[in-house]
Amino acid sequence: WDNAVTELKEANRLDPKNYLYAFELGRALFNARKFADARQAFETATALNANFEPAWYNLGGTLRVLVRPDDALAAYRKAVAVKPDYAFAHREIGRLLFAKGDLPGAITAFNRALQFMPTDGASLRELGVAQSASGDYKAAEASFSKALAISSEDDLTNYNMAVVKLGLNKNDEALTYAQKAVSLAPSNPVYNYTLGLAYEAQKNVDGAITAYTKAAGLDKKYVKPRINLGGLYLANGFPDKALDYLLEAYTTDPNSFEVNNNLGSAYARKELWDKSIEHYERALALEPKNGIVRLNLARSYVSAGKLSQGRDAYLELLKLDPKNWDAQFELGKTFAALGDTVSAKQRLTDLINKNPSYERRGEAEKIIAGL
Repeated sequence: WDNAVTELKEANRLDPKNYLYAFELGRALFNARKFADARQAFETATALNANFEPAWYNLGGTLRVLVRPDDALAAYRKAVAVKPDYAFAHREIGRLLFAKGDLPGAITAFNRALQFMPTDGASLRELGVAQSASGDYKAAEASFSKALAISSEDDLTNYNMAVVKLGLNKNDEALTYAQKAVSLAPSNPVYNYTLGLAYEAQKNVDGAITAYTKAAGLDKKYVKPRINLGGLYLANGFPDKALDYLLEAYTTDPNSFEVNNNLGSAYARKELWDKSIEHYERALALEPKNGIVRLNLARSYVSAGKLSQGRDAYLELLKLDPKNWDAQFELGKTFAALGDTVSAKQRLTDLINKNPSYERRGEAEKIIAGL
């Protein structure tokens, strides 16, 4: 490309008004990875001929490489203003709008691209991704179906279809597409993780563990499969194995709510109360209004013998959720353990009056009778 750049620079020197020379110089500079110079050449081409849409399109691509997304978007819009049926430019506009979080704009742009190029699998796939991100799983499903009809061997489209099928609770179909994606790209950790989700949706614990383990092995810092492995092992009575994966996840992302919450549960299962409290507190700091975490934190305080802190945690929870009957019951027991019989009786009596059918009513009445 260096020779091409040299020759085209000379051509531009001899004929500085020739927009095609400027355009070809821009392409040569881009391929030589001299992106700032390529930008200048493409801008010269557009200045010489504002109606030459390839120059605007290539300027947009160069500006993207230079991490100037707003300027790139403006260049692509110039391209479609000159040539309204420029499908590739509409697709790039969709990609940039999606990256900016403008999902309606992205969907419109991808549909515009497909109006002029209806068999473009990339536009169909990315339209589906935008529709899925906006929560319209049915529309996304239709877009991915069209894309797969064009190319059934596209791993990314099969993966995205699996995600959408899971969102639609079509778990058997999700498994089929996830398996296809993995068969096409077996070393992709995200595909293997999604396969694990599909197995887990079918209650196939062994299949899920195998897929999550593969995903974790492919990416040593991939947190999601480690969280799910921890959850599965914990749910099936293997807290030590759960801790192995959760601590790996914690090393990578110590500020993950899910990691800290699951670590709190795993340590509670092993009756390591101080560690359980530490991680429940971290989780609660990340999601202060999460009632389940606050309830479990209160239980760990009480189990650790920190009754006053447990009492306070229950009280805070009941401010957020006055109808959390388990918290009300356990607060009454905690008051009793602290020797505050008046508060214990008041809480438990109030519980029975407000929820006469509470499943642990008999136990509450025995505690009241013994106060």
